[in-house]
Amino acid sequence: MTSQSNPRIGTTPHTRASTPLLAGIDIGSTHCKALICTPDGTVLARAHRATPRNPDQHTHDADELTGAALDALTDCVRAAGRAPHTVGLTGMAETGVPLDRHGAPLGPVLAWNDPAPAPHAETLRRRCGAAELHARTGVLPSAKVPLARWCWLREHHPELLKRMRQWAGAADLVARALTGRVGTDATFAQRSMAWEPGTDGAALGRWSAELLAEAGLTPAQMPHVHQPGCPVGPVTRAAARRLGLRAGTHVVVAGHDHLVGAWIAGARRAGLAADSMGTAEAVLTVSGAPPDRAAAAAEGMSWGRHADGEHWITLAGMASSGALVEWFCDRFLVGREQGQGGGPEPATRYAEFARLVERCGRRVNGHGPALPSGITVEPYLQGRSAPHPDPAARLAVHGMAARHGPADLALALLEGAAYQARWMADVQAELTGTEPRSVTLLGGSTRQRTWTALKAAVTPWTTEICTEPEAPALGAAAWGGAAIGLDPASIRPATTSVQADRQAAAAHRDAYRDRFLPRVTRQFAGPGQPDPPDERPDRLERRERRDMAG
Repeated sequence: MTSQSNPRIGTTPHTRASTPLLAGIDIGSTHCKALICTPDGTVLARAHRATPRNPDQHTHDADELTGAALDALTDCVRAAGRAPHTVGLTGMAETGVPLDRHGAPLGPVLAWNDPAPAPHAETLRRRCGAAELHARTGVLPSAKVPLARWCWLREHHPELLKRMRQWAGAADLVARALTGRVGTDATFAQRSMAWEPGTDGAALGRWSAELLAEAGLTPAQMPHVHQPGCPVGPVTRAAARRLGLRAGTHVVVAGHDHLVGAWIAGARRAGLAADSMGTAEAVLTVSGAPPDRAAAAAEGMSWGRHADGEHWITLAGMASSGALVEWFCDRFLVGREQGQGGGPEPATRYAEFARLVERCGRRVNGHGPALPSGITVEPYLQGRSAPHPDPAARLAVHGMAARHGPADLALALLEGAAYQARWMADVQAELTGTEPRSVTLLGGSTRQRTWTALKAAVTPWTTEICTEPEAPALGAAAWGGAAIGLDPASIRPATTSVQADRQAAAAHRDAYRDRFLPRVTRQFAGPGQPDPPDERPDRLERRERRDMAG
């Protein structure tokens, strides 16, 4: 495998040998990232490897996937010059593979983005009821939930389920490679639609025998769910020799990457929110109790335990976030750097896109976020999952005139995505009864300064940017440290505040309320009739009061 490591040594190369080191690995859809840090969060080394995919784009080779994650860890060990004392794991949810009685994978790892289980998700919706499933498990039926995948396997590959002794998610599979044991975290289990979160006291929840029976499975075939910070097991001697680790090093499955990243970035208490910005986007709000479950189901939002096992989160996703930038680059920036033979490399295209929008638009006193472009974008390349779920929603551009050009459209795409994130956070506030005090932005798209400025302008709450580029991996390292008695909360990466000019903020909040919301909440009224908004007046009044207070 070709190395794609990118180790960067921190500012404390002479760390005392007695200081424990913590490793974190994030098994992502695009890259497997690893880092090693000290107990105060100082990062000593980083590395990443491309996440391998099979040609079908819907499966991963199990050995190659675990190899990429562990190669990134090995690169970090070499760069840091010392082996870590703990290893924490996070990564993509829903992806996993059946294991046989010896713990060997029964075929490739099945990716979360495979649409094949969609008919089985619809069958579950009809048989069990979408609202009932959501109230019990925190998630709505969809092609990506493992329960639908297991039903698909039962129909198309029954021999695999007959031989399956245990299911392992992507992070669980890496834990097994290190320890020889399979275990997981509640934030992974609750993405399966076969796990019922415990809503009373400290109980994390349980596997549902009734729901697993829909696929012919039992709770005994599911991975054991550990408390936050509790190790799955120690690194084996064989793994230690192969990877340059210490035998006996504790390995912790820290949980779902969105939640682990949000937690380490600071979204740890009720009233705090996080916005994870990547190709897709996830907005979550922390609360002290579960949200209004019936209303959350109607809005297409999931709920469950937070990474700490104590608080609750309400989560909404937007499939086309950074994907909007990629869509624009594919169509408007192709060939501008390389001329013939295709477009520029992704990093070059993103830099050109950033220059385009930073030069575009009218700004107050020549700085800060641009005033609204005058174009209203419904930012849905692949339907809208939340709020007001609408699988048929598509990218729509309103108000583009002859005076507008590609740069104006680029800016309007970012405006639409920023307004969509505000809408998700607004609805989560209503579902939880908790007004957000601040939102922390994290992820690769935070490098787009115009985008983060727009987010700060349209929201009445404090906006912070997490400066740690691999927040989920750092969060995994922090929760790994809990296995040796360290407090995960003692690690808190730096954040920077994003300030918005009052005039620009007022203009964007008006555009959000008066143009964006009426467009995205409209209901078809029939031929020749206007599309009225179905946004309730009391919601709009509350938003107006918040904006005025902000």
